[in-house]
Amino acid sequence: METTMVNLKENVKFFLNSRWFMITLLIVTIMSFGFTLTHPTISVDDAAMDYYYRQNELLTQGRFFQVLIDKILGIYNFRPFVLDYFAILSLIAAAVLWCSLFKKVSNNRLKLISYIFFACFFVSYPLLTEIFIYMGSNFEVCLGLAMIAFILFILSSDTQKLNKPGTYIVASFLIALTLSLYESLAVVYLFGIFTILILRFLYSDDSRNFKDVCLRGLYFVIPLIIGIVLRLLIDMILKIAFHLGTSTNASKEIHWDQGIMQNLSKLIDGVTLSYFYNALVYLPITFLVITVGITIFLIFWQGFKYRSVSIAVLYLGSILSVFSLTILQGIETPYRACSVFSVFTAFVFMLSLQFVEEGKFRIAVKKAFVVVLCIFLIWQLNDINKWFYVDYLRYEEEVNVVNQVATEIRSNYDLDKPVVFLGDYKLSDNINQYTSAEKTSLAGILYMNMTGIVPEGKYAYKFVQSNGDSFLDWAVGWNFENNVS
Repeated sequence: METTMVNLKENVKFFLNSRWFMITLLIVTIMSFGFTLTHPTISVDDAAMDYYYRQNELLTQGRFFQVLIDKILGIYNFRPFVLDYFAILSLIAAAVLWCSLFKKVSNNRLKLISYIFFACFFVSYPLLTEIFIYMGSNFEVCLGLAMIAFILFILSSDTQKLNKPGTYIVASFLIALTLSLYESLAVVYLFGIFTILILRFLYSDDSRNFKDVCLRGLYFVIPLIIGIVLRLLIDMILKIAFHLGTSTNASKEIHWDQGIMQNLSKLIDGVTLSYFYNALVYLPITFLVITVGITIFLIFWQGFKYRSVSIAVLYLGSILSVFSLTILQGIETPYRACSVFSVFTAFVFMLSLQFVEEGKFRIAVKKAFVVVLCIFLIWQLNDINKWFYVDYLRYEEEVNVVNQVATEIRSNYDLDKPVVFLGDYKLSDNINQYTSAEKTSLAGILYMNMTGIVPEGKYAYKFVQSNGDSFLDWAVGWNFENNVS
């Protein structure tokens, strides 16, 4: 373990001391999150911190590490800025740790420019706004992304020393803690295994025999299984100790009891909408589909190039791992639980650039490919800022509504009487124009043809999920019956 930590320190130091890497990463990070840091908003879960952390709701959901962080740091007492700032620092750390992992398992064969583009695409992936905007788990998700890379680095140092249980114990415990931050981080770990196996196949002297590759993968899977079991045991012990039940929110949102065959038609429609129709209107899903297409190309190209079924299966497995939660649950995974997409798209863009740089292409072709990636990156930066800005518009709109309601109550009603809010609140077209696909758009037409639904108004459906949700509508509906707060 001591040797592993020294190796990790050296790899991290390499990137921290790389001027081009750090300057570019910091500039892209500031461009991605500068607006939201300086324009804080209140959204869905921001006002429920007391409910989550003081009334044990998170413990009933099995997120005990989140509660422990709150007990130690107390950073959930005041929501604006600090929590987002820690989340961004964790995201930068995650980018450095993932690059350190890739550097190690590739035997330092990747070019610096490949690492730079991975880090930049990783931190600026626009789907991250579904976490930042929706709830107070942005710090936990970003911290979890860093922890996954750290765990995989530890394990990748001992694949030839299977008789050392210490590494397994440490890794399994850290996995349990990580999954108690956010359960879907297990998918990130699973995809991380494939990144290691792919890079080792390409750049190490390991055996490329299919059986040997599978055994190396199994080495990483076992701690994940142990970690999941350990998390469940800790969760059960805490619930018994504190006399807690199971969260109704968790039971509604995590569909482990549903099999893929039970909801096959619904699953097909959901996947078609979330990952194909939305690719026409939602940039992070567009890039997801592009990188899945690139990976499918790599399955055939490198399968034939190396005359090996192993590399083809690894690329195929990497795609399946990204959607494994959808496959296991039998229902499409909400975008806010798809943090793996940021790692996947960044990794595929990194590999693509690496292959172009290694290939026998003209300098002009290599430069042109870098220019294309730069354009993609600028699109990402623009898109992530757009969603933060739309959320700020939503916040300003709802602040004005609340002020108008308060003025009306003060002017015309007895303040000693309780106030009951009925019904729901619909955001204005100023917000919907960004979050919804119009009926005349290709995505809107395809949606209406698939569902047979023709909604009133000019919009066919809302293609983003957490973004553009009304806080007022949610606040009225919290612990409510018959739409009465």
